[in-house]
Amino acid sequence: MSAIKAVKSSHHEAESNMEQDIVTKAWVFKPSGLNFVWGGDSRYWVIPKEDRTPAELKMVSWLEVTGSFDKVEPGKTYRIGFKISFTGDATGWDKAPVFISAKVGKKGKTIWKRIKSINTNFQKLKGGTEQVTIPDETDGRFEIFVSPTEPITQDTKLQFGLYEVWTGKWKSGLLIYDAFVQEVKQRL
Repeated sequence: MSAIKAVKSSHHEAESNMEQDIVTKAWVFKPSGLNFVWGGDSRYWVIPKEDRTPAELKMVSWLEVTGSFDKVEPGKTYRIGFKISFTGDATGWDKAPVFISAKVGKKGKTIWKRIKSINTNFQKLKGGTEQVTIPDETDGRFEIFVSPTEPITQDTKLQFGLYEVWTGKWKSGLLIYDAFVQEVKQRL
């Protein structure tokens, strides 16, 4: 008789966990609603079971946190961001090139934005108790437009992520409270 061994993934796969914030009208993704590369291994990430607790990065050289949102509508623009902070012993962020990206559909064109505020404000953010939104006002908003000419049968799932995969240097101490997708109201 052969024993079947359950294979545990070294990555954390998102559960369907998002809610709409009634004040900002943004769709909010708690840590359990995001995908974390290396998130299935507690040596690298601690992914909370409670929504009020942030995900804590213990140590990685490959930062990849992603999510997807299928409630986008053609002809509309969406703002994307993350709420974060750092532990007092966080390291590796002062020069790490952190980027946020997004695309619509599997075959969509990926847009990228460097989040320089992490590098410039790292020492101030380190050990702080206040959550900050990235990108912040110094980075400028990160928005993606969903083409109004896409056929209704086209894949319109919005895929987004937070990355630092280029340096190969170890990073630790990042706390991720949530990510959000918010429709940008058209100015008249």
